[in-house]
Amino acid sequence: MKSITWRAEKIVPKSESTETVPMMKSVDRALYLLSYFTVQEPEWGLSELARKSKIDKATTLRILVALIRNGFVEQHPETKKYRLGIAVLRLARVREASFPLLSLVNPVLDRLAEEMQETAHATLASETAMITIAIAEPKRSTRVWVDPSQLLPFHATASGLAYLAFAAPGIREGVLASTELTRYTQNTLVEPEKIGTQLEQVRARGFAFSPGSFEAESSGIAAPIFSGDGEAFGSVAIAGVASRMTKDHQLKAARLVVGASVEISRAIGAEPHPNVLRAERELLNA
Repeated sequence: MKSITWRAEKIVPKSESTETVPMMKSVDRALYLLSYFTVQEPEWGLSELARKSKIDKATTLRILVALIRNGFVEQHPETKKYRLGIAVLRLARVREASFPLLSLVNPVLDRLAEEMQETAHATLASETAMITIAIAEPKRSTRVWVDPSQLLPFHATASGLAYLAFAAPGIREGVLASTELTRYTQNTLVEPEKIGTQLEQVRARGFAFSPGSFEAESSGIAAPIFSGDGEAFGSVAIAGVASRMTKDHQLKAARLVVGASVEISRAIGAEPHPNVLRAERELLNA
């Protein structure tokens, strides 16, 4: 099946640059190494992981041994390569049992993908990027493929823009001030002032539209997911093939993601921002 892949580079804050990696604390370095295990690269040899992470080989081995001892990493008995262990699954189950977000999100995404015939996905915010937690794909051959293990940059994706626009002001300012911004396509904004203006427009509109700013052949439309404190902590989005994103298609996608934003937020006991509620009313009447 033909698909368009959303590529996301490893996003490393300035505090984790190559010059400062050796100065990181042990826990930070362990989590830093875990972040290199992805769907595309699920297994690593010791030397290649040390080289990629720019942590010396002896330290990398010591961290991996500690992670193996606690079940977060395991070593293939034949290839001797390292991969994620079952402790990761246990924590995922604990997270879902204590905060059952996926059980709420998955049916909504399935409905969006079916109605829109484009890929729908939900993300949560970390300190450096958006993390995909759920994906629903349409039953068509040409579609956007979102790698669930890859980080999505705040400034270059609809998911990131929708989150930042409704996140606490300090978070938004911190991201624009401290993150190394990468230009992925000619449509990617990397100037903090321009991104700030874009975020104000997203906040006023109630949803974000990102046409080819992460990949030239895909466009995203997203709306924020709110927590009980009234701030955004994630996003729900539709990623569509750019050539299919006509004005009518964009309008339909916006109506669906804004409705999903309100539905998911209220399902977890949060009330969406007034701008999002206004957008929901206006899109229903458009």
